[in-house]
Amino acid sequence: MSQSNRLFALLLVLLVPASVAMAQSDVYLYDEDVVGDVNIGVYLESGDVEMIDGKTGQGSMKYVFKGPAPAPYPQVLVWEKDIEQLGRTSFEVNGLRFINHGTHWVKNKKALVLWEIQIPNASSRLASEFAQDLTLSLWVDWNQDQMWSQGEQVIQDHINLLDRFPTTEGIMHVYYLTSFRVPDVDAITSTKKPGTPDEPGNDKGIVNLWVRGIVSYDDPDVSPDGEQIFGEVEDYRVAYMKTPRNMQE
Repeated sequence: MSQSNRLFALLLVLLVPASVAMAQSDVYLYDEDVVGDVNIGVYLESGDVEMIDGKTGQGSMKYVFKGPAPAPYPQVLVWEKDIEQLGRTSFEVNGLRFINHGTHWVKNKKALVLWEIQIPNASSRLASEFAQDLTLSLWVDWNQDQMWSQGEQVIQDHINLLDRFPTTEGIMHVYYLTSFRVPDVDAITSTKKPGTPDEPGNDKGIVNLWVRGIVSYDDPDVSPDGEQIFGEVEDYRVAYMKTPRNMQE
């Protein structure tokens, strides 16, 4: 390529607006249960989760370990991973953000969960494809039996995007903020054998809990094992503090 052609190509790149080159839209949604905990105005404007008390949630991902969960936890076979995704890619664990009380989950406190759902090739999607809701499901292995039962499901929310389509945007990122109340893990019967050592890095006051999140199409019977046609599955290990230390109550 000649010097003049290189210069022309560079000018062409600079003159093309970023919105044309990488057109995308951000949609911010939330469950009504978070209204008393989060500055909703800030969230809707920028996507930032600013706690009303200004203290909780800081550094909450510090002790979160990204999966997949190890065997013998069950796996889910997803046949088509390139339609709706958790996070920016279907091959990484990056679609959930846990906004805990401090850095750990604490009993009787709310745990907020920010979901990011990416819809690639949004401009080529038909509105009729979104007549059904997307289902967001979350399970926590409270009794540490290395599986998730339906009784351990803490979130199952449905969001509808029909009114967002058709769109001219190439990529759509949907953020959905929801929450649940953390139970008392000590009151839940553990299936761990006596004397089983804690995972590395734990102390006696910390319990590591594996969490599974799934985005799927409108499916009230979505399961944390088995298979599904579309969507994505992500696992995280979250720290639960049995005896809160130096935390704002």
